[in-house]
Amino acid sequence: MTLNNPNEKASVKENSTSVKPTATVKEPYLDKRYVTISLVHNYSNYRKVNMKVLGQKRETIGSSIRSSQILSSVQGEVEAYFPALIGVSPSNPEFITKVKTWLSNIQFAINDSDCKLDISFRYNSKEEYETIKKQEDAINDEYDKVDRGNIKELKEALVRKIQRLNDLESTKYLHGTPVNIEHYLMYRHCLLYPDVAKDIALINSNSRIRFYIKDEQKEAEKQKQLVEQKTRAMKNFVELNGTESKFNAVFVEICSVLGENIAMSILKDKADKTNIIIKFVNEYPDKFNRIVDDKQILVKATIETLIARGEFVKSEFNQQISMSDGTFIGSNINEAIAWFENPDNKEVRTMLENKLKLF
Repeated sequence: MTLNNPNEKASVKENSTSVKPTATVKEPYLDKRYVTISLVHNYSNYRKVNMKVLGQKRETIGSSIRSSQILSSVQGEVEAYFPALIGVSPSNPEFITKVKTWLSNIQFAINDSDCKLDISFRYNSKEEYETIKKQEDAINDEYDKVDRGNIKELKEALVRKIQRLNDLESTKYLHGTPVNIEHYLMYRHCLLYPDVAKDIALINSNSRIRFYIKDEQKEAEKQKQLVEQKTRAMKNFVELNGTESKFNAVFVEICSVLGENIAMSILKDKADKTNIIIKFVNEYPDKFNRIVDDKQILVKATIETLIARGEFVKSEFNQQISMSDGTFIGSNINEAIAWFENPDNKEVRTMLENKLKLF
């Protein structure tokens, strides 16, 4: 038996039929991201008066049974992150016990200096980062659509958002690893910790809240998107003035969104309507753009106007729409649109549209 010399280079003869590999190695992608955990400054009058003596307020974020249960529930994630923190491999019989002990002993103080957490994540590839980012953006976009003036609805939406975000975060170990595992897990813990507000709008809605999360990068992205939305809204507004039918349709839809009396509002002159639209553009540029972009806006506005004029009747307790004589139109606005666009109803539609022209 002859053994090859490991120091000698193997000789490979190439010929015209050899196939060269075309696969490319995926480069790791670093998503740099930081969040800050800040203290809610609801100082008592006593503390305000004696601030020099008492010093800065200092609060502690401790462990949480719910957080510990959730953060230790995904086996693959636990086995990926915790060996570096507890110094024990997953094969050790004491591994899970030590993981739960670590989680149950979480404790870090927050004062006026805040606590900045490095939650940067090193993905296996940019494609994997973009996949996760797309899902995260969808979760945040859904939450951003909730009426921020309705605290009850906002709280319920936040519960759904946190659950979905945690579910998404718990899959990221399959796509890479945190730059700072301890900081990353503290961020995950804060998302689940009840004393930390995840939305500043809810800080004063619960006396238990002592901290809040500031995601400066996300806020910067929101501001950028807001500028883009406002710029597009201004362009849409200018173009809107060139088409009277669409101008009136958008105005009716805006009145519907604002809960205004459509029957009275459509009697206003063009200048008053324009001022109402301008105010809406400034306050809700994203909603305005969605209304303008809606391909069904003319039909929707017609239906809303027919309801306002009494030709259509919308149920007080659900979305059902019927004609004044009781003829069923649809269970909701989408079904009503389908009825309007059905060629079989063209004659009735024309009759209704002609009625509106008489006003």
